[in-house]
Amino acid sequence: MRGITLPDMPASFPLTRRRLVLGLALVLVVVAAVVAAFALRGGVDPVAAGASASPSATVSPTGDAPEGGTDDGTSDGGSDDDGADEGADAEQGGGDSGGEGGKEGGNEPAARETLEPRPFDAEATPQPGVTVAVAEVEKVEGEANLPGEVGGPALRFTIDVTNGTGETLDLRTIVVNAYYGADRTPANQLLKPGGKAFEAETADGRTARGAFVFTVPADQQDRVELEVDPGIGSPVIIFTGA
Repeated sequence: MRGITLPDMPASFPLTRRRLVLGLALVLVVVAAVVAAFALRGGVDPVAAGASASPSATVSPTGDAPEGGTDDGTSDGGSDDDGADEGADAEQGGGDSGGEGGKEGGNEPAARETLEPRPFDAEATPQPGVTVAVAEVEKVEGEANLPGEVGGPALRFTIDVTNGTGETLDLRTIVVNAYYGADRTPANQLLKPGGKAFEAETADGRTARGAFVFTVPADQQDRVELEVDPGIGSPVIIFTGA
């Protein structure tokens, strides 16, 4: 059997194969570079491209809002703030007694009724069955008895409260003040001489008496005003004289 004789391979064959491998590798590198360059030219970053799939979007602060909506994508009537404001307005409106009338009877206290000023020798009836009268006005020398008090010329007012209501009358809410001069300067109250507060209550058919001392300059005692406030629910009483 005759043997087959293979042709001799040229010595440069291994070198040619190596060049082929290197050529293919170079081609791959070039292709990768071209792809990367194209991606950069188009502004597409693979990492950023994945993040851009997120549902949130950036809105230009100077861009105009779409017609019928707002910049944040909500409609004009669908804002949470608008809804909260409308709810607050509704709550306020429910607390008012009919618009302007509710303001008058709401937070601001109602003005106290005050009876027409009367002379010291006249009686006043702040409520049915109750009579208030100034029994006596005396000029005295006020005495300083407590820290802060200043003695001097004063007036002592003796006041009677007669109870004809048919039940016990509470006197703890009565407040007495005095003023003098054209500017109604408040007079300072003293305990002495002879000051005496009303008792806590008085029975039906009885008269309670209290004495109240106020410092009034001697040259101002010709124009004095005595204010007796029985308390909430009764009008304020004003006595005037010299």
